[in-house]
Amino acid sequence: MDGVLSDMRDGNRILSPDTLSVLVKPASADCNLACKYCFYASKQKLYQGSRRMNRDTLKKMIIQCLDITEKEVWFCWQGGEPTLMGLDFYREAIEIEEKYRRKEQKVYNTFQTNGLLLDESWANFLETNNFLVGISLDGPSQFHNIYRVDRYGNPTHALVLEKIKLLQAHEVQFNVLAVVTDKNSQHPEVVFDFFQGIRVNYMQFIPCLEIDKRNGLTSFSVDPDSYGNFLRHIFDRWYNDGNPSSYVREYEEWLVAYVYGNHPSCIFGRYCNGAPVIEYNGDVYPCDYFVSPHWLLGNINSVSLERILNTKLYQRFRMKKQNLDKRCLNCRWLSLCWGGCPKFRLNEKGEHAKHSYYCSAYKDFHDYSYDKFTYLANKDYEGYPIEKTFH
Repeated sequence: MDGVLSDMRDGNRILSPDTLSVLVKPASADCNLACKYCFYASKQKLYQGSRRMNRDTLKKMIIQCLDITEKEVWFCWQGGEPTLMGLDFYREAIEIEEKYRRKEQKVYNTFQTNGLLLDESWANFLETNNFLVGISLDGPSQFHNIYRVDRYGNPTHALVLEKIKLLQAHEVQFNVLAVVTDKNSQHPEVVFDFFQGIRVNYMQFIPCLEIDKRNGLTSFSVDPDSYGNFLRHIFDRWYNDGNPSSYVREYEEWLVAYVYGNHPSCIFGRYCNGAPVIEYNGDVYPCDYFVSPHWLLGNINSVSLERILNTKLYQRFRMKKQNLDKRCLNCRWLSLCWGGCPKFRLNEKGEHAKHSYYCSAYKDFHDYSYDKFTYLANKDYEGYPIEKTFH
């Protein structure tokens, strides 16, 4: 679930009484893989010594999150690799959640992992405690194994498939998160059909766009033309002649935007309302794409999370997306994009810009998909206000 808080449409409120979502990094950037495109590995430079969340910080974090909101709290456990903490850490987290949540509160846990350390004990725990698991897999082995290797350079695709079968056998809820690179972007149908072939019907696709040591774009970044082509072809598979039978997060969320006029994700919403990051030591940042000293909001061991999320610095971050290029303000698709994620606001030289590097890809995609989204919105959401502002 994206979005720190559910009720932020006016851009003024920082906290909602209803829902809070946080990205928790209990092992920080530590990982048992050495993915060549990993953007979070560099965060290891921020911290020295053992990067493991202790029990006191874990307890404070959970209690403070429960104190903020009345209805729902989402703990999104990520990394690095969160399974490095060991299963007992999460057993304790569940105990704390149950002990301190109010009777009317609901607590949800999600888990983003490369899957390599999962076993029967993990699968039983995840199923019993209703964790929603995200497994990182970039499609067939010929694409996945190019960039997702272990620390010895060994391929990991076969191991990940084993873990997916394990989760399926235990009926653990999971989806696949695929990074769209220069390689797999050239074969969208192959990627989609592969996932369908291994009985994966819940997918999300994140474009890879990183800066190299010379401040240019990396060779594994996906270019706008390739990404736009990928979006269109995956969309056709998802659309399925007007009868979607799988879940692709990007399209499902755009469909919501067609119906309600507001995109539910921070990526294409009007404000940077993504889930804040809580690092292993209690440091809080506004987004995992912006974990840097410049955006350090505070530490929950010295200041409450509620106060941290009401700071002027966090408010300034939330407004980052408002600094838009004129081409965005005059664009037909503004309400479906809002300039995209600030992380991707780069030009072809890797320099900062006021519009998304994938601007042309999104324009082409929305031109291509408009009629079909409108059809689905009217078909599946009859009686709801369908967005009519795309001239």
